[in-house]
Amino acid sequence: MSIRSALGFVELDDVKINIIDTPGMSDFIGEARAALQVAETAILVVDAVDGVQIETEKAWRYLTENNIPRIIFINKMEKERASFQKTIDNIANNLGAKVAPLCMPLGEGASLKGIVDLVDMKALVPKADGKGVTVSDVPADVKQQAEGHRNALLELAAEGEDALIEKFLDGGELTVEEIRRGITAQLKAAKLHPVICGSSLKSIGIRNLLNVIKAFVPSPETGREYNGHGMGDREAAKKVQCKPDQPFAGVVWKTYIDQYAGRFTYLKVVSGELLPDVEVLNSTRNAKERISKIYTMIGNKQADMPKITCGDIGVVVKLEKTITRDTLCDTKNSVVLPLVNLPNPVFSYAIEAGKKGEEDKIGQILGRITDENPTITYAFNAETKQTVLSGMGEMQLDMILKSIREKNKLEVVTSEPRVAYRETITKKAEAQYRHKKQSGGHGQYGEVYIRVEPLPRSGGYEFVNAIVGGVIPRQYIPGCEKGFKEGLEEGVLAKFPVVDVKVELYFGSYHDVDSSEMSFKIAGRQALKKGMEAAGPILLEPVMEVDVFVDKDFMGDILNDINGRRGRVLGMGAKDENDSAGLSVVKANVPLAEMQRYSIDLRAMTSGKATFEMKFSHYDPISGKIADKVIEERKKMLEDESNK
Repeated sequence: MSIRSALGFVELDDVKINIIDTPGMSDFIGEARAALQVAETAILVVDAVDGVQIETEKAWRYLTENNIPRIIFINKMEKERASFQKTIDNIANNLGAKVAPLCMPLGEGASLKGIVDLVDMKALVPKADGKGVTVSDVPADVKQQAEGHRNALLELAAEGEDALIEKFLDGGELTVEEIRRGITAQLKAAKLHPVICGSSLKSIGIRNLLNVIKAFVPSPETGREYNGHGMGDREAAKKVQCKPDQPFAGVVWKTYIDQYAGRFTYLKVVSGELLPDVEVLNSTRNAKERISKIYTMIGNKQADMPKITCGDIGVVVKLEKTITRDTLCDTKNSVVLPLVNLPNPVFSYAIEAGKKGEEDKIGQILGRITDENPTITYAFNAETKQTVLSGMGEMQLDMILKSIREKNKLEVVTSEPRVAYRETITKKAEAQYRHKKQSGGHGQYGEVYIRVEPLPRSGGYEFVNAIVGGVIPRQYIPGCEKGFKEGLEEGVLAKFPVVDVKVELYFGSYHDVDSSEMSFKIAGRQALKKGMEAAGPILLEPVMEVDVFVDKDFMGDILNDINGRRGRVLGMGAKDENDSAGLSVVKANVPLAEMQRYSIDLRAMTSGKATFEMKFSHYDPISGKIADKVIEERKKMLEDESNK
């Protein structure tokens, strides 16, 4: 199982093919999406026995949403119960995909010995020494089957051009070149998906895969355009074109930090070319970087490159300010390329150092990890008094923490993150507070009268100065408002921040000598506290918008589970017209407090056949035993903090 994207390349005749192996699990989806940002075409690998899985469907959905061309490779044809036709049908049914088989297997399971190339109508069988393939005529026992597949392929290829359709309907035989042209046009538009098959274990079909990439995948040097925008002005659209004579622009799709060798920055040049020993602009951060040497990578081995031309991928080292998803460009021709869309984190740990004094070391390591992987976030939450590490799943975070413990010999203690609740009020109320302190000399005096009332949800805070007649001098009004804002920082139930409140200051009194801004700030804070106590204070909890992608067989379990988590189902069905027939989407609002372990529970509930995404939606009131428990736990936490 791969957890990082790995770059390699092969040279086939005069063509260089860059290959990025990406993780398949949802926990590591950030690596895959960043790589897809720079890919001309995706190769989707499907098991010849297991067929389409939930991760396959999720990857397909992302590829469809971003209109990325794709080729499907049916792997493991050597396995018992492997079936080429059943897998083709499974792909068509579960992905809603229009597919075009370019080959068929010679045998299945233990009898697999090669493939039939349906374009050239030749049998390809690996040589006994593993070096190359033997090309021969299609065996007689499968020729009729192969001809049937080829006739279907000809019809699909003809749909790529009007002239080809006309020729095909007139009974003309499409040439090999016309087949390739028709398939390529539809592949480029992501309307048709070529299918090939083989066995990576037995090296069957691998050479054919490379031949298909060379023959059918459009080269980036054909002048592909990329949409970007001006630096600091997202409205100023700019286009860059993949041509060597254009100004340099490139996008960073991977960052790897080695504790000894330093930072490796992987980028694709989308315009112009990148040479060593030049200065470039990081237009995402408005910072200049110096390019020293340029490398290509095969796994973790590097080799010098004289330059990176447009459409090619390379690696530069020791950039100081650049991280994944940044744009590098010519210093005199700035452009910012769009960021790849990454999902929000769905799983979090509260973490702390196992030993006092190791907090900074752990923080530095996690800082480097977040530079490498944008799906990881790491921050101190001032409200909950916890440092929270968030990512795409339990496995991803556990592997990070395991690495810190084993490689860096640092102990990290994890716990469930606390939820950041809010407080608000439910009705109007009035309050008065007089702050008076006179003990000889200059004293303190300030009196305020206020009205408080609830605002609509997400209404924030509103202050109304209704003072007339100078009962509170103008210079003391800012002090009153500062007091109100301070009072909103800690509610009266459990000292959570207060939201959605309107405060009207309508009367008060002052002393010519003893009044000051500080006196009115104290009076304002205390008046607000009294007002909130009288205005029906309640707790609010964060509610998440959740999308669960699940096989229809588990729909009932998912719905019951959401109800058990105090959730509200908003809708069910396919996400859009491009979604697969076999995958359902459940949309719901669920309290964050009920989602802390959802990724673990969902995997167990569906045997790994479901995934989900979530983002913040809104705050909802809570009361009764649930609110009582939250208040009790909050008071205990604050007491423990004060005793440290």
